[in-house]
Amino acid sequence: MESSNIPYVLEENSAKPKRFWMELTPRRHELLCTYLLGIGTLFLYTGYSLQQFIGESVIHSIHEKSPDTISAYAGYYGAAFHLSAFAVCTLITPSLQHFVPSKWFLTLASALFAVYYLGFFHLNKYYFYLTQALMGIGYSFYNNGEGQYLSEHSSRRTIESNTGIETAVGHASMFFGGIALIVLCFLLHTEGGNGIEYSDLQIRFIYGTMFILNVFSVIVFAFLPTKQYDSIASKSSTVVPSFANQIKQLLKAFQSKNLLILMPFFFFQGFAVSFLMTVYPTTLSFTFAFRTDIYIIGIYSVSMGLAEAIGGIFLRPLLKRAGDYGLYVIAATNFLSYSIIIILAVLSIPNLATFGPTNSAPLFLTPSRLLVFIIGFLIGFSDFCVTMARAVICQVAVPDCRMQVFSLSKLYQSGSSVVVLLLTPYMTIYIWLCVLTVFLFIGTFGFVIVARRTAADRQKHSVAHPSQAQLADKI
Repeated sequence: MESSNIPYVLEENSAKPKRFWMELTPRRHELLCTYLLGIGTLFLYTGYSLQQFIGESVIHSIHEKSPDTISAYAGYYGAAFHLSAFAVCTLITPSLQHFVPSKWFLTLASALFAVYYLGFFHLNKYYFYLTQALMGIGYSFYNNGEGQYLSEHSSRRTIESNTGIETAVGHASMFFGGIALIVLCFLLHTEGGNGIEYSDLQIRFIYGTMFILNVFSVIVFAFLPTKQYDSIASKSSTVVPSFANQIKQLLKAFQSKNLLILMPFFFFQGFAVSFLMTVYPTTLSFTFAFRTDIYIIGIYSVSMGLAEAIGGIFLRPLLKRAGDYGLYVIAATNFLSYSIIIILAVLSIPNLATFGPTNSAPLFLTPSRLLVFIIGFLIGFSDFCVTMARAVICQVAVPDCRMQVFSLSKLYQSGSSVVVLLLTPYMTIYIWLCVLTVFLFIGTFGFVIVARRTAADRQKHSVAHPSQAQLADKI
């Protein structure tokens, strides 16, 4: 029993010890589980987001010193391996969760992340690509384990509140990760060092810190409480669907008109995630104006973390008040934010900054910390909008196949990321931004069409099923 390690407390008028968790009310027990899940996620994602930001520039530094060790663009290729494994496993892990407890899904996921970080103490290209794939499998395990654990420790009345708490705690990782990177760079910086280069000592300290944070997440996940009260999972059917039925549901979702219309939106999300996690931070490391700025990636990460937090605090309540127009507000906010991002990126990023260090001048704006902070903030805010939009639209696009639609959305997102990351060594920043622009327009248009179609369906059934019509409006 996992609870055997929880300490005893003695009551004043009792000679017998009583376990601490028995003192908790069901709601406090839910909150304890939710906060612990958020803390474990915070430790896990802090290292994950940082390695995505600096991965290509670190690999490039290692290649410059020892060309035979690894390819100069292995950071891009490794991310493609990672996302390919994630895409494939996304279709499999929903079935596995019927047999594996959610806390062990989370624990195994975190352990697979830790294995990747160890490879940077003595880099080997075969180990690097293998552990990138393992980390993709771990990421898929985490996604399913997170949702399942929340459903096991939330009632239908508290699921939204608990999800918001877990997201606020766990996904503050970019902010704290940026702070951690700034501190590490300050402690490890040597005079005369170049901001685009990482010494062996810096690499080992940075990835060693990521590994230690990941060990903490393994410990937290391994000791998550398992006791359930009035949870959604305990009230759900325990019948495990047959493999044939799961395939039928997947094909039904795949062939639905709404999902076909949403494909460009999911493609855009894949391109946008690759841009914010890998491409843009890599161009910062390769831009001449930041050649000695060791803090620029940390500043970018902090700005994104602030935007994610502000989005959760202010945008979510606004969307609830918007009612039936909530999805349109999300789409419009994301479109406006990303349009500004693309304009600022075109004007401030040297065209060849995706390939390696460049002395080329930007088109119009001189790169600066303030400009990077503004772009990072807008990217973080847009990421919050897109993530929320996908979470909602997957619930209403094909109501009978929610799980399958979510899995396919992840497949489309990951597939587009894989393709574009494999092509990035041949794409200038202007080509990159053109791709983003095209799919921003097409994806937003498709999203609005599906939002209108689902709204019409809800109105059609609102008289006969008023409670079901309102269910899809919850954000």
